[in-house]
Amino acid sequence: MEVTVIEVHGPSDLKKWVGFPNTLYRGDARYIPQIIRDELDFFSPAKNPSFKISKTKLLLARRGERLMGRVCGIIHSLETRKLGYKRGRFGWFESADDREVAGALIGNLEKWFSGEGCREITGPHGFSDLDPEGMLVEGFDAQPTISGSYNKPYYPALIEALGFQKEVDYIERRLEFPQEMPPLFQMIAKKVMPAAEAEGYRLVEGLTKKAVKEYTGQFWDVLEASFEHLYGVTPLTDDQKAFYEKKYFGFIDPRFLQLVVDGSDRLQGFFLGLPSLSRPFQRAGGRLFPFGFFHILRGFKRFDTVDFYFAGVHPQANTKRVFPVMTLGMWRALKDANVQYLETNRELETNTSVVNLWSRFAVLNQRHTRVFRKNLTMA
Repeated sequence: MEVTVIEVHGPSDLKKWVGFPNTLYRGDARYIPQIIRDELDFFSPAKNPSFKISKTKLLLARRGERLMGRVCGIIHSLETRKLGYKRGRFGWFESADDREVAGALIGNLEKWFSGEGCREITGPHGFSDLDPEGMLVEGFDAQPTISGSYNKPYYPALIEALGFQKEVDYIERRLEFPQEMPPLFQMIAKKVMPAAEAEGYRLVEGLTKKAVKEYTGQFWDVLEASFEHLYGVTPLTDDQKAFYEKKYFGFIDPRFLQLVVDGSDRLQGFFLGLPSLSRPFQRAGGRLFPFGFFHILRGFKRFDTVDFYFAGVHPQANTKRVFPVMTLGMWRALKDANVQYLETNRELETNTSVVNLWSRFAVLNQRHTRVFRKNLTMA
């Protein structure tokens, strides 16, 4: 039966698009369902301001009446301005083990991107670096985080068969938290902390959720300044910042947010972690009610793992002072919370400073995710 591709139009199509992964991964012990209500909001042009700065298509693939795959295509206007040329992005790709289905979905995007004058197609990634990014190519037996990548093992072969090649790889690790302070952190406490304090740097102590809000604007400034040069990072509008703030900041546990400020109380660096919600999200099954909300709330109280999300230092700050200080602060917070394991989430394999830091810990498992790239012929 022939594969047909349709573009999502209206709430009914969107529900099918959002719900497709839950059908595809049914019975998969590693799959983590996202909250359906949040996904519907995220992919609503009326609610997500990312649609205002991008040309976007959500596509579904069918064989007859049976859904077989989905994908999102993005042409990001701010990325075009940053790069100086148009790039087509694909993200949220899901497909049955069927090359014809994958080819129909990606081929539809390639034709659209070429017609729009795009030089290349890359993915998987979303509107920004805060969205899911990368396709899992190694480490399929490991439990992912709620923001990490997970997909069927046959996905990379589907993409490579369409002419895509590796662009960049990210590394995600599960680490054993050392119960005794490692020599590196002892050295930081003894030598780096006094030197940092002499230069006016300090950790913000006693953070509360209310206090975190006071640093929100500076948080975005440091994040954008420190991430701007990284692969795939796109500038954020004020509307996007407000949207992501509402989506994610309510989950912040102040214990695992380390902020370093200078003598004028200006934020110079941050390190953000969150109690692991992988199991609670699985138990919620994509729904907050009737019991999903309970599972997630309990996950904030009963956990042995903390997921790391972001660490950034302002380019004009002294990285050799700020980064060690916030790392030591995080170690102490984890120790006080009796944490046993750490999840690093995605980090570029070329980020040698972070890769070297984690090499000092016991690595329990490692996952590699990949962004692929393919040149396009402009129409």
